[in-house]
Amino acid sequence: MTKRLTAVQLLDDFGLGGVTKAMSIFDNPHVAPRIASTTVPVAPRSRLAPVFDADLIFTHFPPSWQTLPFLASLRLRNPRARIIHVEHSYCRSWEALKVPWPRRFRVMLRLALRLFDDVVAVSHDQADWLREVAGKALPRLHVIHPWSGVQGLDTVAAPRIDPGHRLIIGAYGRYCEQKGFDVLIDAARLLDPDHFMIVLGGFGPDEAMLHQRAAGLRHIRFAGKIERPSDFLGLVDVVAIPSRWEPFGQVAAEAKLAGRSIVVANVDGLPEQATGCGIVADCSTPALLADALRSLPAERLIELGTHGRTGMQDAEATRVAAWLRLIDDQPNQPARTFRR
Repeated sequence: MTKRLTAVQLLDDFGLGGVTKAMSIFDNPHVAPRIASTTVPVAPRSRLAPVFDADLIFTHFPPSWQTLPFLASLRLRNPRARIIHVEHSYCRSWEALKVPWPRRFRVMLRLALRLFDDVVAVSHDQADWLREVAGKALPRLHVIHPWSGVQGLDTVAAPRIDPGHRLIIGAYGRYCEQKGFDVLIDAARLLDPDHFMIVLGGFGPDEAMLHQRAAGLRHIRFAGKIERPSDFLGLVDVVAIPSRWEPFGQVAAEAKLAGRSIVVANVDGLPEQATGCGIVADCSTPALLADALRSLPAERLIELGTHGRTGMQDAEATRVAAWLRLIDDQPNQPARTFRR
């Protein structure tokens, strides 16, 4: 009989909805019998890490110069545990936009990654970037797309798209610089209000700015905080994800489960989600994004959405299998990745 392993999930910010959603995979009925998992809040800028009675320790916060002492202490004080880092935050486009001294940042990341036994990337593009950044300092690397559950998305009715009526484009998420909703609003100014409607859902620090930016645009509507993605997605025809950086893009996965075609920015992990179910666009300027939205093939959007939904049918099983392989892998075995 296979031993049930014990694990702790170390998290420093429970307000990160995508991260906490992704951690629900450990409650899956196929994963839970193999691993007894407990989530533990930590302050990774403190110097001394706790000692855990656990076979596996997962870290879900991004490494930094300030967290290096904690990570080194975690390694030293838990010598028998296998320490696995899940990288939810860093990616190629984030580094290009947000890191003023890339060489210094990469030195930090290499030092941090040496402290782990395994690293989980959330997309293949992120994995390629990590290989470029870390080189030989990179431990065993796995690629596992996040999974946050079906949440009723698989029963959302397909959109009814009439080429003679307005196309309803939805976008939702945290109102912040990352998501690019400011560019989407500016792109709406270039679109015919008789043919396009933009519906924005979410909340966050940029909310007042986005409302001000959309003032006077009759074809933009704010839907507020999205409690149930299935309800929101049932109201729109297409989902736009114009992010400036996005290691994975949970909204894209949710849109596909709901049978919606997607328009994604050509950054990080987003393009690998759009194959056969949407378009990849340069969303760096309002004019380019507006051109991409105008180019949407109305006559094929239902077909593209159906293709995306079909492609997600075995997504949960695939992700569960990937986590079980990681849990069961021994350090002297090569890491495996999966593609979706």
